[in-house]
Amino acid sequence: MRLHLTFGALLVLAFATATATRKSYSCYKVIQTKTLDVEDVLKVAPFEHRPEFNFWSQPRVGRAAEIMVAPEHEALVTRILRRLKLNPTVVIEDVEKVVQSERDHIDMIKSSEGKSGKAVSFDRYMTFDEIQVYLDELVAAFPTLASVIEIGQSTEGRPLRVLKISNGPGKKALFTDAAIHAREWIAPPVALKIAFELLENYAANQALVDLIDWYILPVANPDGYVYSWDSDRYWRKTRSVNPGSTCIGTDPNRNFDFHWGEETGTVPCGETWPNTRPFSEPETAAMSVFINNTLEITTYVAIHSYGQLLIFPYGHTTELPPTFDELNTHALDAAQALQNVYGTVYEVGTVANVLYFSYGACRDWAYGAAGLPLSYTFELPGNGFGFAPPPTDILPVVTETWEAVKVIAQAAGNAVRP
Repeated sequence: MRLHLTFGALLVLAFATATATRKSYSCYKVIQTKTLDVEDVLKVAPFEHRPEFNFWSQPRVGRAAEIMVAPEHEALVTRILRRLKLNPTVVIEDVEKVVQSERDHIDMIKSSEGKSGKAVSFDRYMTFDEIQVYLDELVAAFPTLASVIEIGQSTEGRPLRVLKISNGPGKKALFTDAAIHAREWIAPPVALKIAFELLENYAANQALVDLIDWYILPVANPDGYVYSWDSDRYWRKTRSVNPGSTCIGTDPNRNFDFHWGEETGTVPCGETWPNTRPFSEPETAAMSVFINNTLEITTYVAIHSYGQLLIFPYGHTTELPPTFDELNTHALDAAQALQNVYGTVYEVGTVANVLYFSYGACRDWAYGAAGLPLSYTFELPGNGFGFAPPPTDILPVVTETWEAVKVIAQAAGNAVRP
């Protein structure tokens, strides 16, 4: 007997199948510690690579750590944190409810958009394919200003597509990327906001295109980003195979050849696994070749979440970089411009002094190895939702961050690459 399904039934079936293949975070909780002092950080540090502890925010002095725990590990993690006198409290009762609320909002907005032809949305998160379509639409609409450069492909063969915005040769340039960590969905909208302002709002922002060229990579980890949409909302790494391990993926922001692999205790299953050699990932290798070979680039800007931080080299040491005063001055000015919009306060400083020690990060490689004089990372707000701030937060975040990016762009025009 042949089974006939209506179009509506097919949609229901497709939705049910997609939902069934996604990892459920039902009954997962996010536990927050007290504000940590130096002694507290030393006490909790040994647990950073234990699989029961999924740190959403790393232990550091002056801030609370946030840890997502599976239901089967909740009692153990809570007991350990209490024994360490870190006063654990639950800040998200059921992570799956956050995930589902996010998807419901996206579906609702997409349904209301209908066939309006709206190319970019700051009301919802956009899939990898939707982002690529928007890049193509920008090139088609602004052919004298915009072009797309494919700098390489991911492990699974997806293109790494950089949008170049330029109105003439002979200028310095700024390179920015987003979603090198797949779960940080709030990052690509910031990259798209930059493109939107420079092209669709060109009349107001022509001076910034007159000043410098712009290279924008909205999704630096395409495979991981797609996987976070289709299978696991909180996936962080790439999707490469680790020989000898059943655990997939490398942390691409630990895979650059600058103090690479100096973090102890990393394992293939860990969130910060740097792999067995630098530039093992085609994504990081492609980015490094492009930045090294594009000599007009003076400035690197990484867009991450979360933490409300504007940070700069170095991550491997608390010693200040040789051009600390310049880096710090521009960062403070950018943070102030951001704060002037809605009052959002960002902490500013070097990575190791403000956030935590990290090794093999693109930001540090760009400054310390590629020789870019300016290199920054934005850690965008989580607003109590960690890596999944509600889509209603997108527009305020991209609006205020754009003001900070403009300040860094002004500095990029005056920077000199050795």
